Amino acid sequence: MLNLRLAQRWERLGNRDAELGVMLLFALLAGLFVWGAYAVAYPEHGCVRMGKGNSGPLECDPQRLFNYGVVLLSIGVLTTSPIFYILWGWMRDMARPLSLKEDQPALRQSASEPG
Repeated sequence: MLNLRLAQRWERLGNRDAELGVMLLFALLAGLFVWGAYAVAYPEHGCVRMGKGNSGPLECDPQRLFNYGVVLLSIGVLTTSPIFYILWGWMRDMARPLSLKEDQPALRQSASEPG
């Protein structure tokens, strides 16, 4: 059977709370951009107010609404790149081989003895 020693690998990763917080922040940001793209793509009454609150021009052209939605969706996808970068680093650290010094102290002692 394959012995991956996941517990030792997970211990070696250490405390990654800051990275987890950054991932959650970027996931929230990406979700907000995707929600904005959805709200622009499927307006309730056919038109969208392109401004803060009720101020701003009323946009009813489907092509322009599509373009705004694509821009918001692209930014949402772009904000997920730090999440994948962090996950790739975690996978790379988990795949790194465990050293013999950490796992087998008896071998380390026998190797250091003159003989």
